[in-house]
Amino acid sequence: MANQYLSNFQIIGSSIKNLKIKNDFVSLGDGASYKRKIDISHSVPTIELIDDEKTLSGILLLNIKVSVTSNKKKYSVDMCIEGCFNAPAEIGEEAFRNMVRVNGITSLYSIARGFIQSTTSQTLVSGSVLLPMFNVAAYSEDLDSQKADS
Repeated sequence: MANQYLSNFQIIGSSIKNLKIKNDFVSLGDGASYKRKIDISHSVPTIELIDDEKTLSGILLLNIKVSVTSNKKKYSVDMCIEGCFNAPAEIGEEAFRNMVRVNGITSLYSIARGFIQSTTSQTLVSGSVLLPMFNVAAYSEDLDSQKADS
């Protein structure tokens, strides 16, 4: 891949800060009717200049709560994943904050999606919890409109 296609916005790393699983199921079969619910929220607790003020660095916390229920049985996952992101300072803090919100959430959600599917598959005889695809652009637009309404 040529360097001209690399983004200035990069993920430095991620870590699972919190993971809680509650499971009443033995397996999650494909044919059963399950009620699924997902709740996603995020925060950006830190944005700072580093490297002699040449680089913006930010921390993103993505909280994901998902549940699968059938009759009185419930499988729930509560997870917080943290990511660190960097970009050149010349893009400005507002643009960087928007990149963290859209690109950062997209990156962490993708990591969390694979992690949750893998982990839940190991807690069941068969099946797993697969997070649905998430429209981060629409989520971001909703946050902007809520902010404008305030």
